[in-house]
Amino acid sequence: MKDLFTQWKLTHNKAYKLGHEEEHRFNVFADNYLNILKINQEQSDVELGLNQFADLTQEEFGMLYTGYHHQERSHAETSNLYLKDLPNSVDWREKGAVTPVKNQGACGSCWAFSAIGALEGLYFIDHNELLSFSEQNFVDCVRGQSKGCQGGWMNDAFDYTAENGVETEADYPYTARTGKCSFVSSKAHKVNTKYVNVTRSAEALKTALVAGPVSVAIQANQAVFQFYKVGVIKSLCGAKLDHGVLAVGYETISGTEAYIIKNSWGSGWGQKGYTYISTNGEANKGAGVCGILEAASYPTSHN
Repeated sequence: MKDLFTQWKLTHNKAYKLGHEEEHRFNVFADNYLNILKINQEQSDVELGLNQFADLTQEEFGMLYTGYHHQERSHAETSNLYLKDLPNSVDWREKGAVTPVKNQGACGSCWAFSAIGALEGLYFIDHNELLSFSEQNFVDCVRGQSKGCQGGWMNDAFDYTAENGVETEADYPYTARTGKCSFVSSKAHKVNTKYVNVTRSAEALKTALVAGPVSVAIQANQAVFQFYKVGVIKSLCGAKLDHGVLAVGYETISGTEAYIIKNSWGSGWGQKGYTYISTNGEANKGAGVCGILEAASYPTSHN
């Protein structure tokens, strides 16, 4: 185990103060590794593995790398659209509507990354041009229920851009810290006029995904997410929403239909930054696997 820890530290450029911190992180690492082995042995839906989060407890991981603050459904309209003939699969990456995977760092700004991904998709669909928009613009400037790196809500971001627009990543680069709002309206791109909430059902979410990428919230402070490597997540997570991610489509993998989820923990996590969550709408009393059906929404440019 000590050799494994030493190799892991080298791989992930980890260094600690000798003594108590080194010992503590080794103990956390060992507990996580044994838990990974146990979960992998008990089920075959997903494979977990050591990654950059292996020296963090579940509580530390949730505090540092999530950041979704769940709110009651707001004034936005709710989409009740259901396509009778849904396509077998949808993948907005193949259409060119999805930017490369980004990394929020140790800042609770997942909500900003989720919202930006949906806005990037909408802008591409409307303009046939993929721009990388600024999460830092949201971290610094979006308020309401949102508090920068202390967490927030995608719908606050959609309200903000409907009124102000959003700058690009190049004009307003990411710092992983909450800073002073430096928004320049003359550099902003108008993307949406409002946003729409998605009805709490798998069919409604798949219908929304036919039209474009969708912001969704999930419970991610579990081992199945912290150490996800490959496979379709069907269980092992609840529905206590704490993390905003982006659904970019759905497809069938080894017989299981799953949402394609773009995360914001860098391309070294999961499947090059992505994971797959089962479309089973009955899980968690209708909230979906990991609660994915509870708070889906997307920006729209249609009045």
